Amino acid sequence: MKIDHDEKVNCIVCGAEVEYLKQAAKVECYYCGIEDEAYFCCVKGHYVCNNCHAQNALDVIKNVCLNTDSKDPFQIAEKLMEHPSIHMHGPEHHALIPAVLVAAYQNFVGLKINNDILESIKRGKNVPGGYCGLYGACGGGIGVGIAVSILLEASPLTPGPRSHANWATSKTLKDIADAGGARCCKKAVHIALEDGIDYLSNLFDIDWSREINKSVKCNYSKYNKECDSSCKYKKSFCGN
Repeated sequence: MKIDHDEKVNCIVCGAEVEYLKQAAKVECYYCGIEDEAYFCCVKGHYVCNNCHAQNALDVIKNVCLNTDSKDPFQIAEKLMEHPSIHMHGPEHHALIPAVLVAAYQNFVGLKINNDILESIKRGKNVPGGYCGLYGACGGGIGVGIAVSILLEASPLTPGPRSHANWATSKTLKDIADAGGARCCKKAVHIALEDGIDYLSNLFDIDWSREINKSVKCNYSKYNKECDSSCKYKKSFCGN
């Protein structure tokens, strides 16, 4: 669970004291999963590599998505959103969604193409903050369309792939709009990943959607002063 920034004086994962070791030990980065040797970790066993500790939001998204072997978009996204550089709300989520979908899908089918992940971040980061209310198109929905576009190699001149990218975007935008409430980037991420997994599973006729647990638990209500009391993630899973 994401913790308050003023608590992050020690471990940036949980706030616990960092323990320094007399000899280097084999460790695994909590965020990107890179195996390393280090002289420190927190008393609860969390280790964060130098890259993840120092990077900004887009760099963290890149580092994690390029290195993860997870097939579960929710697992990757939750790990990213726990990182202190990923704010409660912000345009970094517009890059996070397509990067996570592309990385997890490629892990599922066994074909990791780093350039696709990098391209998803490049396109997603161009969607400004506040797009949902100011332009009528949430970056979460656009992010799903970006993922579909990249995986289908769509362009303005490819009729079928272009249609699929727009259908995926429009389906997700409708679901985000139907969910109601003020903007919530975490809710948009959850909806977008659900829709993205389903769309890609149907598009490529794979069992991916059936293998993913979509019962997402929201850990961010206390950070969102506009949290929607009727949000299905809060009502169903948070119990408050």
